[in-house]
Amino acid sequence: MSLTEKHLLIVDDSTVNIELMFDLLDEYGFENIHGINDPREVLRHCQQQLPDLLLLDIRMPHLDGYAVIEELSAHFAEQMPPIIVLTAQIDDVTRHRALSMGVRDFITKPFKQDEVLQRIRNTLNIEHRYQVRDKQADTLEQMVAKRTQELDRQSRTDPITQLPNRRGLDQALHKAALKASGTGLLFIAIDKLDDVVRLHGYRVADQLLCSVSQRLRQQLDADCLLGIWGGSELLVITPTANPTQLLHLAEQLLECFDHDQVLEEFLLPLSARIGISAEASDFDTERLVHMAALALPPLESLKVQYYTPALETKQRHRLHIQQAIRGATARGEMSLAFQPKLSLADHKILGAEALLRWQHPEFGLISPGEFIPLAEASGDILCIGDWVLDEAMRYISTWRAQGLLNDDFHIAVNVAARQLSRKDFAQQLLARLEQWQIPERFLALEVTESGLVSDMNHARQQLAQLAEMNIAVAIDDFGTGQSSLAYIKTLPFSTLKIDRAFVMDLETSAIDRQLAHTITQLAHSVGCDVVAEGIENSAQAAYLSSIGCEAAQGYFYARPLSAEAFLAWCSEWKPLCSTPHTETVNGS
Repeated sequence: MSLTEKHLLIVDDSTVNIELMFDLLDEYGFENIHGINDPREVLRHCQQQLPDLLLLDIRMPHLDGYAVIEELSAHFAEQMPPIIVLTAQIDDVTRHRALSMGVRDFITKPFKQDEVLQRIRNTLNIEHRYQVRDKQADTLEQMVAKRTQELDRQSRTDPITQLPNRRGLDQALHKAALKASGTGLLFIAIDKLDDVVRLHGYRVADQLLCSVSQRLRQQLDADCLLGIWGGSELLVITPTANPTQLLHLAEQLLECFDHDQVLEEFLLPLSARIGISAEASDFDTERLVHMAALALPPLESLKVQYYTPALETKQRHRLHIQQAIRGATARGEMSLAFQPKLSLADHKILGAEALLRWQHPEFGLISPGEFIPLAEASGDILCIGDWVLDEAMRYISTWRAQGLLNDDFHIAVNVAARQLSRKDFAQQLLARLEQWQIPERFLALEVTESGLVSDMNHARQQLAQLAEMNIAVAIDDFGTGQSSLAYIKTLPFSTLKIDRAFVMDLETSAIDRQLAHTITQLAHSVGCDVVAEGIENSAQAAYLSSIGCEAAQGYFYARPLSAEAFLAWCSEWKPLCSTPHTETVNGS
């Protein structure tokens, strides 16, 4: 818009002055001009059409110019048009008061044509620049607001799947908590995605996650929200706290993993587990997510699990146990128990298996089946394993010094997978034996199948060093893990232990009898002897002896005993054979 198109309003109680101003402005092309000689009509006119410039007389009846300015300021505030005062007399008081009220300029009467025009143009130009600046500021503000809104959306969105991320899910959970009308959570853990990354790379893994997310979202109603909680963890927020409905929804979502995922030319296997939590009223968002995460079933277990307080109590107990493991040996809470090993041919005592026991001052006696996996997971098994070896060697050294051990006796110590994975394990073990001045034949090691399979090449190196020093190695719990004829053939071990799972039903199960027989033959074929564990009666012992099993241990002979009780048992042991005689640890 040009300056001559601007809307000008002339306010003067003198009609002659208005006409003079009209003629002057008309001569210079101004077309949108209005005049008012009654100041009381100014506000109504401005409300109908706000002028771009107001030419205002100061001294008028009814309302003077100051009153008009005050009235316009009260109604339009920052939107009030610029004002040039028309006056015949500009004294200091008038000038100061007008300027303090925001007046832009003054035009004196009688009007000087060039001066009037220039002052009007100056004011309109300045106002135009203000308007352009304000418009630019408004545009910039809109752009910033739009960009801020987009950045906020991006901050709440996972860049790969375009699903809500953890921040977005947190916001949704807080809204649901405020409604307090019931909320359910499904915590989904997608398994085997890491395998896809290793085999096919991150691009394929990202595409697979997008595809799976899309399939899961298709199974959800519009009022459910699916989002990414972590790398391979998803969260579903539902407006229902009904356990039956939540379990049904979880099973429905798991159907997406019943078959391999089709992606490009690949068929990719994935599996999932779901933990469920719910609250019928208001809730703490972090707590609700924690409950669902606690309910997440462990691997190779259930696929769906609902949170219960008992489940959390169990989990917290596990956590307390894991925290208490560290330093347990230094605090004197752990000890060794000894379960005798006997020859099935003549019932002589061959040695004993050293078994770890933990008596906690608060939790009491804790089963090794409970704390050993936790120690392995935390790495504390390394410190504990060192303590067990030292403690076993201490007993061996003491009993040798007392003359209680003959050359056929040995103590077998269980070795965890993480111990065996240490590159210097064999070297350190041999150094310990030398420090205690114990011949290698007095110590034997027992390793589980899982410990061997976890790192076959390294296990082979460690066991080979031990075999060179004539330290006997037994494979424990044979047949219950991932048995492989390949490592039976190549690993240097001297004993194979038949797990109690194959012993307990020997009297009633022909299959178990055949398996025990086959394991024994297999061991003998590769030059190893056999130890059967878990023997609880004479019939089991008799059958195992008949198939050539060399040694046995179990409750039929003795439970695991303290060191003192073990020595006492050995001194009182009477072999179960036709020629009764007393057998002690040293065979006397």
